[in-house]
Amino acid sequence: MKPNFKRTFLNLILIASIVFTSCSSTKENLDLELATASKIEVLENGEWLLKDFEDRVMYAFVNGERLTYYGVDNVFQDQAIPGTEAYTISGDGITLDFNFGNIVTYQVKFSCDNTIVEFYKDGALNTTLYKRNSNYKNCL
Repeated sequence: MKPNFKRTFLNLILIASIVFTSCSSTKENLDLELATASKIEVLENGEWLLKDFEDRVMYAFVNGERLTYYGVDNVFQDQAIPGTEAYTISGDGITLDFNFGNIVTYQVKFSCDNTIVEFYKDGALNTTLYKRNSNYKNCL
């Protein structure tokens, strides 16, 4: 009787470990999907000021297109300039199509309660954007 009990007990432990290991993998994939969706939501629900040109250059990310607005002293045009850059977000990266074969993928890092976004290319900081009408200056 003891050998059957031990065998049954070991089989139950093996089955339980397989089941729980599978659940954690699924959860990790779900978290990745939510992170990507969250990044898109953060980018598309705001206007973004270009670092060092905060009062003159603003971007908006809308339905897969990055729009550019120019302004003077924080007063921006009502209409974006002609021409847009298509973008897609995947994982922790954003791919921008600057047209004419210029397609670049950046690693994206959000900080300061999602009011600052940094774009890295090959580990080097390329672009920093600040969310317009936010408290990003408190983080600088």
